[in-house]
Amino acid sequence: MKHARIPDFSQPVPVRAVSSARRQLLVDRRYRNLPDETQPGTIEPWQAFAPVRPDTAHSRSLRFLDVGAELLAAVAIIGGGMVLTGLASLL
Repeated sequence: MKHARIPDFSQPVPVRAVSSARRQLLVDRRYRNLPDETQPGTIEPWQAFAPVRPDTAHSRSLRFLDVGAELLAAVAIIGGGMVLTGLASLL
């Protein structure tokens, strides 16, 4: 019966030498001098975006329609509940 050889982790791992040199890939010159990306934490959070809502007629109309639809839905839900409650009391 053969036993598995336990490696000695206190010793460095032997590295095999690569006999063939890797061929260097050609990179287009345009991609070599790109500016570095900004690193996280280099700008303040308020500089990343500006929460400014446009105040044009189109944006106001959409907000009005949105609020109107919410009110209509609320009336339908509350009114429907009242009608169902009234019908249940009649039965």
